[in-house]
Amino acid sequence: MTARADLEHELGGPVAALDQLSDTEAADLLSMFRDARAAETAGLTAAVDRLVGALPWPLRTAAKKVMFGNRLG
Repeated sequence: MTARADLEHELGGPVAALDQLSDTEAADLLSMFRDARAAETAGLTAAVDRLVGALPWPLRTAAKKVMFGNRLG
C-alpha cells in the first residue's frame, strides 16, 4: 500500500483533501497521525492504570478487564 492509501484507511475512508498532498506530505501526515494515536493510547492507558490503582489490589485486574476488556493491553 502507499502512504496515501494507508492514510485513507487510518481516517476511515477517502478524504478529498488528501488529493492536494504530495506523496511525501501524505507520508509525513500518516506518521504524525500514527504517533498521535500512540500517544493518546499511552495517555489513556496511564490514566486508567491510575484510576484502577485506587482500588484494593484484589479488584484491580478484574475491574480493568470488566470496564475495558482487552482494548488497553
